[in-house]
Order: sequence, then structure tokens, then C-alpha cells
Amino acid sequence: MKSTLFSLFMGSLLILSACGHKYDLKDDAKKIGDAMCKSIEVMNKLKAANPADSEMVWKLRQDQKNNQIEMTILYQEFNAKWGDKTKKEDFTKAFGQELRKAMIDCKSLSKEDRENFMKEIKE
Repeated sequence: MKSTLFSLFMGSLLILSACGHKYDLKDDAKKIGDAMCKSIEVMNKLKAANPADSEMVWKLRQDQKNNQIEMTILYQEFNAKWGDKTKKEDFTKAFGQELRKAMIDCKSLSKEDRENFMKEIKE
């Protein structure tokens, strides 16, 4: 779980690195953060699901697949919108901060990850 969240977060930071309008960046981070939160929620439910309940496991795997598609689309739109700006270090910092802020309210986020995000936001 933790490694998946870290991978999602790092992937977001690596893919998205430029500086732009703060409002637009905040809005984009919110959309991506919401999708990441849904992904964490589905992973948690899948982890807790009874393996014998094949119907529930199948439904959760479909949800997971749909979420991956949604995230791919969001990243494609983001890259199309920000273009070459995504290669600048300033953007990585700004986007990372906005993404952490967007993820703080995610109910599926672990206590440890939330605390780390809070600490990083304050820095």
C-alpha cells in the first residue's frame, strides 16, 4: 500500500515538473489528488476483501482498472496543458506542494502519510 502510494506520488512528480498559474496548478493537483485518493481507497478495499468473494474482488479490480484509466487521462491532459513547463524543477516543487495539500483530506490516506504530507507542506 505504502509503496503504491509512493509510486503514484513520485510518478506524479516526475511526469509533472514546470511552473504555471497557481490557480490552474492547484485545480490540476486537486483532480489528480482525487484520483489518487480513489485509487488508495480501492486498494484498501481490495486488501480487506474476502478472497472467497469473487464477485466483490472482480468489482474492485474493475474499479481499480477504471481508476488507472482515469489517472492516465488526467496525466495526458496535464502534460498537454503544461507542455515543456513540466521539465522545470520549480514546477515539480509547486505541483508537489499542491498535490500534498489536495491529498491531506483523503480519508483513505494512512495516518503516517498524512503526517508526512503535513510536515512537507509546512516546509
